[in-house]
Amino acid sequence: MNWLVNTLTASLFALALSACSDSTQQADPDFTPQNTERSFLSGDSPVVFIDEAHHNFLTMNGRFRPFTQVLQSDGYTVKASKVAFSAEHLNQADILVIANALDKERTDWAPPFGNALTAQEVTVVTEWVKQGGALFLVADHTPFPKVIENLTRALGFEFSHGHVGNAQFTTRDNTLAQHAITLAVVPALRKLPGAASMTGFGLTGAAGGAASAAVTDQSTGQIEQVRSFGGSAFKAPEGGISLLTLGPQAVSVNPQVPFQITVDTPRMSVDGWSQGAVLELGKGRVAVFAEGMMFSSQVDTQSGEKYGLASKGAEHNEGFLLNVMRWLANAE
Repeated sequence: MNWLVNTLTASLFALALSACSDSTQQADPDFTPQNTERSFLSGDSPVVFIDEAHHNFLTMNGRFRPFTQVLQSDGYTVKASKVAFSAEHLNQADILVIANALDKERTDWAPPFGNALTAQEVTVVTEWVKQGGALFLVADHTPFPKVIENLTRALGFEFSHGHVGNAQFTTRDNTLAQHAITLAVVPALRKLPGAASMTGFGLTGAAGGAASAAVTDQSTGQIEQVRSFGGSAFKAPEGGISLLTLGPQAVSVNPQVPFQITVDTPRMSVDGWSQGAVLELGKGRVAVFAEGMMFSSQVDTQSGEKYGLASKGAEHNEGFLLNVMRWLANAE
């Protein structure tokens, strides 16, 4: 058991450094979107607000800059949202992105953890969605789900509040759902060479163990695989559809203090839980994800290693993001 704890602890601390270090982990300055065909022109461009008013770890021109670039490549008008949520403010947007909000400006991960959003803001956001707005919400590993819990609970999502290992989702093993989002064609994917096998990358698929080999026939231009990089897990509410479903060997390690893991740290199976799901709510739409790196490209400035969209096994992540956004924009 000790070797397992040591291995898991080391991998999680490596993940912490790769995903949460202010000093070394930055947006990839060399990232260029695969997408070259715009879905929207200036006259019909959906307006996307990326929240920066809640001490967000992922921001428009910070670690989520590649996310911004992908959206802009498809013709979205992307703006930073720097004020508290109000109906008047949100009515200026078509899609709201909240990515890894925090309860305060933090230099460590020590509890206690408060709420990133006020009760009034939660009401504003949920009512705005019900009236036709669209929400893209990311709550990564602990403590990110805890500080946004008043909103996720209002939407009906239950998070694990822990750390979950990297995962590979594929159509082959049904961990990647058949949905309008995954079936919609992404022209850029037709131009990709066959993806290399993911065997040996330590990823966990729905069937457990090593991930299935990546799909090599990409001529359809459809989403056939998505890779995530740790994060947490959640259960979607009734009516929600899980797009990225974890399998039998998926475990959430739930320390009281993020990344402080011992043999006694609580663990729970998250078999069948989700890392990505969508929900129609009233006249609006919601997409929730338990990991943010899958939609960005970041580089460790010390090692030069890249994570996210440029990683092996993530060749379809950009297309997946584009299709999620088009679904939120109701532009299938």
